[in-house]
Amino acid sequence: MAPAFAQLDQQQNFEIAPQSLATALTAFSVATQIQVVTAAADLGGLRSAGVSGPASAATALSQLLQGTDLRYEVVGDDTVVIVSASAVTSEHLPESNSGATTAQLGPVEDVVIIGHGYTRASNTIRPAEIATKTPGTPVQVLLDDLPGVNSQTSDPFGLYEFGNSVRMRGFGSDQLGISLDGVPLETADAREGSPPERFLDIENLTSVRVAQGSSDVMMPSYHALGGSVRYQSAEPLGHWAARLSGTVGSNELNRIYGSLDTPAWWEGGPTALLSGSRTKAVQFDNPYADMDVDHVGIKLKQTFSDGSAVFSYLYGDRSDHDMQQYDADGHVSSRLDLTEHLSGDPERDALYYGYWTNSRTDQLFSVDLKLQPAPAWKLRLLPYYEHKRGWGYAGVAPSAATQQYDDATSESQGVPGRDDIEPYDGSGVTERRELLSGDRGGLTLRATRRWWRHTAQFGGWFERFNFSQARPLYNVADDGRVETEQAPIVSYYDRHFDTTVLQFFARDSSHWFDGRLTIDAAFKGLYVDRRFHGTPNIDAFYQQQELRLQRKDHDAFQPQLGLTYKLDAAHEVFANYAENFSAAPRNALGSVTYDAQLRPETSRNIDLGIRQVGERFNASASLYYIDYANRILELTRADPYQISTEVYRNVGSVRTYGAELASFWRPLSSLHFSGTLSFNRSTFRNNYTRYDEDAGADEVVTVKGKTLPDTPNLMATVTARYLKGPWSFDADAKYTGLRYGTAVNDEHVDAYTVVNVAGGYTIAPTWPSVEAVQLQLHVNNLFNKRYVGYISPAEFIDNDNHGTYFLGAPRALYFSVSADLR
Repeated sequence: MAPAFAQLDQQQNFEIAPQSLATALTAFSVATQIQVVTAAADLGGLRSAGVSGPASAATALSQLLQGTDLRYEVVGDDTVVIVSASAVTSEHLPESNSGATTAQLGPVEDVVIIGHGYTRASNTIRPAEIATKTPGTPVQVLLDDLPGVNSQTSDPFGLYEFGNSVRMRGFGSDQLGISLDGVPLETADAREGSPPERFLDIENLTSVRVAQGSSDVMMPSYHALGGSVRYQSAEPLGHWAARLSGTVGSNELNRIYGSLDTPAWWEGGPTALLSGSRTKAVQFDNPYADMDVDHVGIKLKQTFSDGSAVFSYLYGDRSDHDMQQYDADGHVSSRLDLTEHLSGDPERDALYYGYWTNSRTDQLFSVDLKLQPAPAWKLRLLPYYEHKRGWGYAGVAPSAATQQYDDATSESQGVPGRDDIEPYDGSGVTERRELLSGDRGGLTLRATRRWWRHTAQFGGWFERFNFSQARPLYNVADDGRVETEQAPIVSYYDRHFDTTVLQFFARDSSHWFDGRLTIDAAFKGLYVDRRFHGTPNIDAFYQQQELRLQRKDHDAFQPQLGLTYKLDAAHEVFANYAENFSAAPRNALGSVTYDAQLRPETSRNIDLGIRQVGERFNASASLYYIDYANRILELTRADPYQISTEVYRNVGSVRTYGAELASFWRPLSSLHFSGTLSFNRSTFRNNYTRYDEDAGADEVVTVKGKTLPDTPNLMATVTARYLKGPWSFDADAKYTGLRYGTAVNDEHVDAYTVVNVAGGYTIAPTWPSVEAVQLQLHVNNLFNKRYVGYISPAEFIDNDNHGTYFLGAPRALYFSVSADLR
């Protein structure tokens, strides 16, 4: 693996005096803006001879490590990890890599790295060995270890995507910038978006970099109001290596995973990484409902004299059944009480779980081209294309289907005598079908120029996204076949979106006072053009209306300014100010009454903090303030037999402030502890007005001063790991405070704590082709805590409005076996 694009080829003057290795590496990180991960290596009392004079970053880092039993491994664009050389055999070392290694790491602990050198709150997760996480755990679960982040999944494997969520400082996943290997994933929305677990197995993950406060200007996103998440997956190692693993456990879980690395296919040719997995399980509260996920990944890497190119193909296929919904007290919801058996009564059987199913198939292609056209210049070009298809079914009671047909043909709501629909034929349950299709292509470009004290970066992003979504309701034949060849009973909508995005940015990072002060000044501009055509909603279908709409959102100047100041070898302070902008959501154009005056959402983020980076103890403390304006709220009426009435309105602003603490302590080389504590206060600053259809008049919703739904005021985590010889023991606990399920705070779910434990044993076999065999036992939710996990909030509680809740998974045991082959 060529280290050039971890910024290791940059030339600059170094003045790092002889000192302890830990403080020398910290000085190196500050000078180069390369994050150095040391938690996996025991620096002990090691000293470094330092480095002085002009040198590349790679040469300087090698000199700092000279005389030790340590090497570095490149794990990302700006991150290296320090490992013991004994964990790497000489046959795995590249011929000219200036001290860098590309071999698999030996046993190291999960590690969350406090992001020193960054001008905003930032953390990097380096999961070299996922010790406390069961193999197959969705990658976003790792975010739950960070301060200010609340990640929820429908089960330990996140197999039901509509029960998964991530919230960060009061912002949901649809308000965060998310990328995988530099490719924008946009949102975690299970329909339009691309949740990262669609493409990525946790075994292939090398790092996750999270900016909790605001995303940097280089993040390609048109809705990143509250931060960014960058997932980085493994590239080919360049030599023969393989990994096989299998996991079995609760809820009939069966999972297999395998990966294969190859050397160059010919002299100077490409290397490859092939991987795949299959996961099968049933729902913890419905043993008949099966869930399946398949992944395939192919990466080819070609290294040139002045750069590299990585071709990537990622495939995901998943199918599931809708999960049972609950109320805030954890009781089965009366509005959506799914049944496990057919009763023979079509009205009740409409909620039979077998009729409520979903499926998704996603393919993502990309080419990551990195070039160095001149000594002080770098260029990164990343074209990509995503192809997605999906469908879903849901039962609808005959009485509801009949009523909707009557409405569509009535004089008051519909068009009498129309011949484009069929009435309910009396054959039993009717089925609502959903068809999804999306094709998304784009290009990101970034150029980097270094001179004197400055590193300038500029570039942009272009994307074109065509997305269609249709929901017709059909009769069902006596043999259970959905009669899609016939006209539908009604169509809830038939929406077609064409979105064009253009983003540009510029950033300058400069270093002053011998590298003690770093100043980042940047801005980005964003232009979003959405075009819609089709039938936006069921009201339009009743009246046989098709609409064409266009909306343009833009903001050409969103500034960011940040700084870090190094107080001494171990401490630094940071501050950051950023303005962000989000285009109106896609479905706003398909709402019942589209508001052309709808204003884009904006946020102003301020971060202040201090960090300590030492040999055995790292810590950070930060304060933040967010002014979130023009908040767009989706106002709906829930009805399982009809698509909810959607109205999008600006409802004022939200004020958020809080504090976050994070620490990492390693008292012994074999023992470490880490912890986080987060306080957040997110409140509405304005009441808003909604139209009450039942009353036929406007009403004021009094949310001023109320806490934002699904946003706990307090969260805390504690993790511990003991690693001695072949044995490893892990434990983690997460406290999540009280959360409201409505905007007016008239319904809430209680605080809870979940504890997970794991134990492992590594066998060193005598077979020459097997490096190690690992046995692991994982216990999720050790004390079988009953709690509410994912929340889909409502405005308030009445006969038509209720929050939607999913139970957290009960205690589950999983046993896994994995082997590394060479």
